[in-house]
Order: sequence, then C-alpha cells, then structure tokens
Amino acid sequence: MMIQRKQSIMVAIATIAALLIAPVTSFNINLSAKAKSNVGGKRDLLPTPDPTNPERYLPPPSLSPSINKSFYSLPETLVRAGPVSLLTRVTSPDKYEQSILRYMYESQTTDVTTAQGNMDAFFRAPDVWAEQKMLEQRGDREVYDYGKGPTFDRIVLATVWGSFVSGLIGRVLWQLVHGNRNLF
Repeated sequence: MMIQRKQSIMVAIATIAALLIAPVTSFNINLSAKAKSNVGGKRDLLPTPDPTNPERYLPPPSLSPSINKSFYSLPETLVRAGPVSLLTRVTSPDKYEQSILRYMYESQTTDVTTAQGNMDAFFRAPDVWAEQKMLEQRGDREVYDYGKGPTFDRIVLATVWGSFVSGLIGRVLWQLVHGNRNLF
C-alpha cells in the first residue's frame, strides 16, 4: 500500500513536471531577434520623453502601435523572472511598460528584450539588481545579459526542484491538517 502511494506520488510529480515543461518549449526562450540599429537611425529606435508629462515615455516610432507585442509572453516572464515580475506585469501594466521604456531611454538600448529582462530582474530584487549594475559599471563584475533566456537544463532543474519542494510542503500540510504528528 505504501509503495503504491509512493509510486503514484512520483507519477504525479513527473506529470506535473511534463505539463510545466511543455508550455516552456512551445515558445522561443532564446530570443535572437534584436533590434537592428545604425548610427544615424538609432534615435528612431529609442523611446522619447512625453512632452506633456515628463514622468512618462513614448514608445519609439518603430514600436508605437505594437509595443506590447514586442514583450515576451506571460509564461516566459514567469520562467525568466518568477512570480513577482509576473504579478507586476499583470496588475500594473502601465507601470511595467513605462519602466521598460525608461530603461531603454536611459541606457540607450534599442533591444526591448534586454530592457524587459532588466526590469523583470529589478522587480524581482531591486537591491540585488542595483548592486550588480554598480559592480558592472566599476568593472568588478562581468556584464550580465538579461535579454538572454534561461537554458533548457535550467528550466528542467527548476521545475523538478520546485515540484519536489511543493510536494514536500504539501505532504507536511496534509499531515498537519489531518492531525498526524509524524510529518513525514
């Protein structure tokens, strides 16, 4: 009886891992489509400050109608940056978009994916992101490319580890709810 239960738990974990990995492989994680820029036309690819409201930024003319289509998908935000960035993106879409446009303007980068990756990292842990940028500017740390997506191995590892931890927490909660003192 105990062996069957352990086997069914392992099958459930494997099924959950497969369901989580399948959507990840359906979109392109390593986005290679970067904005092309030349010396004269780079200004056309950068956001501009809004003349009516200096706190806001207008998308570049090349992205104006479809700025949200340039962002990577919601599941990819979850995979790349975790739940905090995803919640920020879903609950405050204007704040999210404006932070990306501001980063593009201040860093003079024309790549939306890099700007979005940096802002996702900022929303996830602002102090860590700021420290990393400071160390990069001083030359004490190599520059990390937030526009590059996670590798497939990293996704599998995180999925398996997350499934294991979730199962363990679920088991402890189940035992506590049912009054068992033996938590494992």
